[in-house]
Amino acid sequence: MGLFILSNWQALSTQFTYYQTAITGLLTHQGTRKADNYQTSGYILRNPKDATTKTGADDTPVESAVQGLLLQQKYYYHYATGTPAKARAVFAEAVKLYNQPGIVQLTEGPGSTTTNRITFGVYHHKETGKKNTIELGQGGPQITQRISWQGILTTNTATAKLNATYPQSFKQSVAVHELGHALGLDHSSDKTSVMTPIDQGRTQLSTADLKSLRAIYDKG
Repeated sequence: MGLFILSNWQALSTQFTYYQTAITGLLTHQGTRKADNYQTSGYILRNPKDATTKTGADDTPVESAVQGLLLQQKYYYHYATGTPAKARAVFAEAVKLYNQPGIVQLTEGPGSTTTNRITFGVYHHKETGKKNTIELGQGGPQITQRISWQGILTTNTATAKLNATYPQSFKQSVAVHELGHALGLDHSSDKTSVMTPIDQGRTQLSTADLKSLRAIYDKG
């Protein structure tokens, strides 16, 4: 579960701004999520009934920051400076996986402030003390909404990163999981989902994963 804190609201002419904090991450073996803070601006629901918080075989949970929002299906992605080839390789495979169903369209390129964007990269975090868990990666959305006479523009500037301290992080299952967070999927208790918080080696989206992606991006 994510920890969400509504802490501020600032109106800037045509833009309403809110701030929230969430926690995301993927572990190996057993444990809980590791903090990865992101900032979310704009949180105007298209339809509160669109929110998906269930877990299990029927519904993969959806990150609170994207629940009820109308997000564009197209994303541009790029790699942060210094991202090693082995990280690029597994993220490239993850992109192919999410592109296959046609629910989202991920294209390599810089994008702009009016488009959805994802930054892939790595970071370093070493576990201390006697722990039987290893943090493999972090990811999450950053939502911005701008309101003008043309309507509401909602964009997601997301990140997905692998913990380069550990070789176990450079796996397709980890990249798929963190990209799922970037696109708005949350942790699931269903072990057939790519979003289980403990790495199960899953590299194929479950029926529940696909259902929740459609709930976010294919609202008809």
